[in-house]
Amino acid sequence: MLRLFILRHAKSSWATSGISDAQRSLNERGLNDLPKIAKAMSVRNFRPEYIYCSPAKRTRMTLSGLFVNDASMPAVTFSEFLYSGGAQAYLDAIIAHDHAESLLFIGHNPSVHMLAHQLAGRGDPAKLDELAIKYPTGTLSIIDFDIDAWSDLTVGSGVLIDFIKPRSLRE
Repeated sequence: MLRLFILRHAKSSWATSGISDAQRSLNERGLNDLPKIAKAMSVRNFRPEYIYCSPAKRTRMTLSGLFVNDASMPAVTFSEFLYSGGAQAYLDAIIAHDHAESLLFIGHNPSVHMLAHQLAGRGDPAKLDELAIKYPTGTLSIIDFDIDAWSDLTVGSGVLIDFIKPRSLRE
């Protein structure tokens, strides 16, 4: 059984003159949501063993916010394809990962939404419906696969275990 975590970066600031898109920071709401997301992951024992993260500032800030008090952050690969590539680039990276580990991908829409929607073929119908409609900033999908290696991954073969939106953590 392999587990995939797909996280869209927390809420970011709007584009401003003189700042590239890759250098956009998280805004106050995004920074406030991170401890709640981290706590939800901890309480549910959702612990990735390896992380792939976009090199954009807002995804790096999201990563730092999740592991702020945790000296045992898993190994991380920062990859440009998570910033500039589409859902297929994410899928290719998952399939190429050569260790049977639980993986966390921190990236951007529409890629993370498309990836989660493509992979989650089964699960709670209400959560699958939510996933199909929208993937807000800071949202985390947890998808399990009954496979031994990531290279065996196929579209629609995952079971959506959880779909955590920051708004539900604020209520």
